[in-house]
Amino acid sequence: MKALTIWQPWASLLVSGQKKYETRSWATAYRGPIAIHAAMRPVRRTIDALAADREGSGWDVLERLDSLFLRPGALDQLPTGAIVGKAILTRCNLITEDFRAKLSPQELDLGDFSIGRYAWEFHVMVPVDPPVKASGKQGLWTWEGNLE
Repeated sequence: MKALTIWQPWASLLVSGQKKYETRSWATAYRGPIAIHAAMRPVRRTIDALAADREGSGWDVLERLDSLFLRPGALDQLPTGAIVGKAILTRCNLITEDFRAKLSPQELDLGDFSIGRYAWEFHVMVPVDPPVKASGKQGLWTWEGNLE
């Protein structure tokens, strides 16, 4: 099964259906089932980077991210180094002004929708509980496990 490694909390937000696009600097021709892998990067590093954002928007993003989880502090408890769900990759959209204009404010908060990047569009997102430990890779990769 094809797999994509994503930093937390974005991996969990994708498989929970709270976001449907994952943004990348590169396109893919692949369409079909895909395992969503949460990177080993500690969530605390992501939180610290957002908090240190010199433009001042990092704290706003953190507050919005925290509000998407069921309880305060849940960000620190998200699984890493594991397959956290699966989805169907249906499209790879070139990000243009017109594309951005159609996105919700929440979706815009949850990705880098800079013009010229790509928004991978996912449907039928299903969390895996419990997560399946796995080593991730960069790019689109093949996971030898099974989620059936």
